Amino acid sequence: NCDGDEDAIMLLMDGLLNFSREILPANRGGQMDAPLVLTTRLNPTEIDKEALNVDAAWFYERQFYEATLHQPHPKDIADTMDFVERRLGSVAAVRGYGFTHDCNRIDEGPELSAYKTLATMIDKMNGQLNLCQRLRAIDARTVASSVIRSHFLPDLRGNLNAYGRQKVRCLKCGHSYRRMPLAGHCIQAQKAGGRGLSAHGIARSEGGLCNGRLALTVSEGAVRKYIEVTKHVMDTYGVDTYTRQNMEWLAGSV
Repeated sequence: NCDGDEDAIMLLMDGLLNFSREILPANRGGQMDAPLVLTTRLNPTEIDKEALNVDAAWFYERQFYEATLHQPHPKDIADTMDFVERRLGSVAAVRGYGFTHDCNRIDEGPELSAYKTLATMIDKMNGQLNLCQRLRAIDARTVASSVIRSHFLPDLRGNLNAYGRQKVRCLKCGHSYRRMPLAGHCIQAQKAGGRGLSAHGIARSEGGLCNGRLALTVSEGAVRKYIEVTKHVMDTYGVDTYTRQNMEWLAGSV
């Protein structure tokens, strides 16, 4: 998988072949993120700081593996690592980066990831967590808890909040309301006919109410979509007590 190399080539070709000032919006901010300037020389001292944290070593020293037994803070052993930052000022800053696998063609990777080929979210979670169960270095229960806390729970909270504060929209005239009218239907004043009568001195009269049917703008399915898969993950792979109680409380609120 050479996603980084593919992205670099695609971004370069996008700037060279797929760009023109004529397609930039004229409004404010229209030139943001546009490839107006292409850099031809790479200066490692001028790039984003996080790129200086790239591990460029060809191998790790024995003391690195021994340090993992004590689980120190990464900063405590940073001096033993061969980061790009330590190569600044030398030719090695842009050459001689270590890697683990040779690659002759960057387009030989999978065209579709399993996230696209697997149909349902339950299938996707089973695929991820079944792999975790096969790997000795990974605790499937910890991964399941992390996915629920970082993805499913925030999504459920956000959608539940949006559902409670949503507007309603008239399917007939398109008018939206911040609160559902007590009448239960659209109360927007509807203008009556009278087109062409103004030439005869007859004013245009106002009609009755629209009385159109109102519809929600946030569906119930958007709130419930991850509840089933979350319960499946909790019952099948297990999660910590805090995550389970938090999810059960939110699901009960729905």
